[in-house]
Amino acid sequence: MSLHISTQFEGNYLAALDFKQDEPTELEIAEVIPTGTTKSADGRVIDRPVLKFKGTDKGIVLCKTNARGIARKLGPDMSAWIGHKVPFFQARITAFGEADTPAIRVWGVPMPKKGGRRR
Repeated sequence: MSLHISTQFEGNYLAALDFKQDEPTELEIAEVIPTGTTKSADGRVIDRPVLKFKGTDKGIVLCKTNARGIARKLGPDMSAWIGHKVPFFQARITAFGEADTPAIRVWGVPMPKKGGRRR
């Protein structure tokens, strides 16, 4: 029986630990939900776009770093991203004052110099 951490906690979104480090996982974008139209489990409006993917009910709340990374690959029109596969991986970055924080990143896009580096 698998006891992967993602199977032990309910949620609507993929987490960094759902991805392998330095090995991309391609996900096909099925839907781009605009900023301010989705609510979190506690009822707060999510102030970022959300990506939904073919083959899974879980999505990703899109940070600016990943939005720019996808735009570098597919262009800035987010509605045109639907149907395209994007490679994601788990990076280790410095975030929220903590070093070595797991984060979802787009494979093949240079990491921001300010926040962290690929490992």
